[in-house]
Amino acid sequence: MPSLSEFLRKRRARQRRLQAVPSNNKKKSNNNNIMSSTSSGKSRRAASLSSINNFEHLASVEKAGWLNKWTNYLKGYRQRWFVLDSNATLSYYRNPSEVGHTCRGSINLQEARVHTDKTTSCIVISGQSQTFHVKPQNEMDRQQWTNSLEYMRHKAITRAESEEDEDAQMAKTDSNRSDALILANRQMSGKLCDLRTAANMMNKQGDELMRALNGTVETDKNSLAERADLLKMTTSAVLQAAEEFVELSEQSAKRLNKIVAVEQKEKALLQEQLEALAKQHSSLERAASKCARGAAPVSVYSDQEDDEFHDAEEDLAMPCSNSNGPPATAGVHLTPTKRHIGAGDPSSSTCSDSGAVVVVGAHKGGRQRRTTVPERPNLPINLWSIMKNCIGKELSKIPMPVNFSEPISVLQRVTEDLEYANLLETGAKLSTLEQMCYVAAYAASNYSTTCHRTNKPFNPLLGETFEFDRMDDLGWRSVTEQVSHHPPAAAHHAEGNGWTMYQDFTMTSRFRGKYLSVIPIGFTHVVFPATKSHFSYRKITTTVHNIIVGKLWIDNHGDMEITNHETNEKCLLKFVPYSYFSREQPRKVYGIVRDAEGIPKYVVQGTWDKSIDMLKVSSWNGNHEKPKLEVDETSLKRIWTANPLPKNAEKMHNFTKLAIELNEPEEGVAPTDSRLRPDQRLMENGEWDEANRKKLEIEEKQRVVRRRREAEKELAMKKGDKYEEYEPTWFVRVQDESNGALIHQFKGGYWEAKEQQNWEKCPDIF
Repeated sequence: MPSLSEFLRKRRARQRRLQAVPSNNKKKSNNNNIMSSTSSGKSRRAASLSSINNFEHLASVEKAGWLNKWTNYLKGYRQRWFVLDSNATLSYYRNPSEVGHTCRGSINLQEARVHTDKTTSCIVISGQSQTFHVKPQNEMDRQQWTNSLEYMRHKAITRAESEEDEDAQMAKTDSNRSDALILANRQMSGKLCDLRTAANMMNKQGDELMRALNGTVETDKNSLAERADLLKMTTSAVLQAAEEFVELSEQSAKRLNKIVAVEQKEKALLQEQLEALAKQHSSLERAASKCARGAAPVSVYSDQEDDEFHDAEEDLAMPCSNSNGPPATAGVHLTPTKRHIGAGDPSSSTCSDSGAVVVVGAHKGGRQRRTTVPERPNLPINLWSIMKNCIGKELSKIPMPVNFSEPISVLQRVTEDLEYANLLETGAKLSTLEQMCYVAAYAASNYSTTCHRTNKPFNPLLGETFEFDRMDDLGWRSVTEQVSHHPPAAAHHAEGNGWTMYQDFTMTSRFRGKYLSVIPIGFTHVVFPATKSHFSYRKITTTVHNIIVGKLWIDNHGDMEITNHETNEKCLLKFVPYSYFSREQPRKVYGIVRDAEGIPKYVVQGTWDKSIDMLKVSSWNGNHEKPKLEVDETSLKRIWTANPLPKNAEKMHNFTKLAIELNEPEEGVAPTDSRLRPDQRLMENGEWDEANRKKLEIEEKQRVVRRRREAEKELAMKKGDKYEEYEPTWFVRVQDESNGALIHQFKGGYWEAKEQQNWEKCPDIF
């Protein structure tokens, strides 16, 4: 049977032949008839080409049909035409005629979650940027759509993970692309040799069969039948060899295209870097010449780039300093009226409502925790030798050696957000608007350590957990679990005195050569039961600069909208991006807290690495878009100050006191806890070679389990049987009532299991 592409090629050729041959009627007709015939011929050709294009589009469609989609609270559900294509992209249109040119929205199922609510017959497809709530026409339709969505999602994930396996295999051989090409060429040559051998055998047997049929050789019927069967078997072997050769050729072409694309990006990037180095060299020569003549030296970075971000020079002031002392007093620009408010005398402690000093992290009793970790070996690291092969990829999918990591996992890094959980404990006793200020300060404090930490944490394994019980001394405890591999997602739940915090931490990242951007996805929720306040916000973008040239430094930038879903009070917290040429204070944070009517009530200001203040708004101009505020300077209150780093922190991964305690060995934790991960422990102890070997073993073990699960699911889908998706141990996937997205909710049982030391639910991952 001819393939679809061959069928379309023959159909186009036939159309061209028909269009090229004039009919006898056209020759005999008059000019008017000729004009009319030509016009109708153009119409037929256009219609024919249109039908071919539609046929090509339909060839890539896996499923299409009407679904009722939730639009808003006023219109409710509206009928929309949905199309699921072979690339695992679900798109919707108002009607079928819009297909191909007016897409109203789409979600890539590879990075999405599909949830079916049997009570309401609703299907929720939650992507990175949007969520579809759809209702099929009937139960049969719902089951068909659910099966199609899950199957295409499975195919997309399998395809993506196969590419990851290939990248990981190349990473094992030091990403030697030439070896990969040589291996592919050797495989192709072997398949081609098999194909030629089989073809020669088929030709030889065909000639013998023809001679037997023509009577040139003596043979009986049985011998003739044997020759025919042998030729048939050889023909099948030739066809099989041809199919294998074509399949291998497609794989090799895809691999070659990938390598060529990376080589082209590297070439362009190196050319850009050479130009930048040439400019710097020229600037240095001019500076040296002026200095020799007694003139003032000039900056070697005189050219402003077009990018939003600018690489920093090592000798220039970094946007983050490693100073442990208090921040210098500086004015912070408040409003477009250019009014400035003095930041006041900074303090190294946090002020409570009563004015008492609360020392963050002080122990109230209980066990003595460690105060140091083994010093990081001072070994030369060639970051570019690894990162150059990762341009355009997601950070979570890059097989990085432990040399570029810090000895904690992403789960522990997420838990580190709670270093200043005392802000939530204080906020639990305040009014809702003041709570908003403290939640904003807490959200900004999550980034205070990024100033000093440029190494990446370990990517967690599926099913890996981390618990941290600090009820005795800090007044809170938390549980974190890696709940998904595609997309990589960690679920976090914490509870303290008067507050609860939970979040799904998912991120997307891209490495662009000059900088690496990490964009978190998902919401962080803070709940105060006493006031029934429910706050949520999205985290902002973190960018790592100077990947190739200069000293690594990190900036956090973007707008963070904090919403109280109970009162509809909001705060837009702006993290101002750093720039050499801006007069703004580096690492500046500025936000306006508004009530339910949108009237500004408080101003939150400061820097995300040092301190945050709050002030009351005394008056404003009434313009919601561009508010000009007057603040009560006497109401200035320092609500957060960053803790100083421990002594010799620069030798201990620049860890804070809490970070040092995160990976401390502890008895009684789950067997999936990050503290029991062997490669991470070896890396902390400075045994990097052994840690890298162990890391590869653990990752390969995870791949084996994943492949087995995929094969079981594929077999179940082909049989039409239901296959149970992977379910987290301590969390369950539900729909978030505040925004409709799919989140993972803590279902409890962990602390009870720890008390009983019953870990039978935990998978074997280490």
